[in-house]
Amino acid sequence: MQIFLAYIKKKQYLCSGKGFGMLFVQDLSTNLNLCVMKKYLLIGLVAMMGLGMTGCTINSSSEPSERMHKQTIDLNVKANSWVWDAGANMYYCHFDLPELTSDIYNYAEVSVNREYNTGSSKAYQVALPETTYLTEKVNNQDYFYQQHIDYAYGVGFVEIFLTFSDYVYDQQPDPMVFRMQLTY
Repeated sequence: MQIFLAYIKKKQYLCSGKGFGMLFVQDLSTNLNLCVMKKYLLIGLVAMMGLGMTGCTINSSSEPSERMHKQTIDLNVKANSWVWDAGANMYYCHFDLPELTSDIYNYAEVSVNREYNTGSSKAYQVALPETTYLTEKVNNQDYFYQQHIDYAYGVGFVEIFLTFSDYVYDQQPDPMVFRMQLTY
């Protein structure tokens, strides 16, 4: 009650002589409308959160292990190891990997990164897929194109794919180093 009276006194002081009753009623109804709107907003947010959480389920076919294992496999592609696939308009390199068992295929996390500056203190990795924007100078004119690298794997193998935009196929791709990580 004291807060309500303080509110009235504050309004009387600010609105003295200007039809206080009408201003107070309008201001009070605006505040009440805002309170009602806040309640509806809160109820709506809680309802949406409740509906959103009931739609999520986790299906797991194995028990979580006590300890995670991580294995890194280096994949070195020499310049002459890239194979041209005319039907798919891309280069690829195939690796047989007995480490990729059916258990790893079905239950592990497999990722491949391209490594730059291998063996130096400035080495770094970029996760695949990777798109690189390149420039080539021909007859003093710059040509811009893209190089896209991706991978696919199955039980016992991994393949690295390389495509160029604008169908630039006149050169063999550079040698590259990739690092495959198996987390299980």
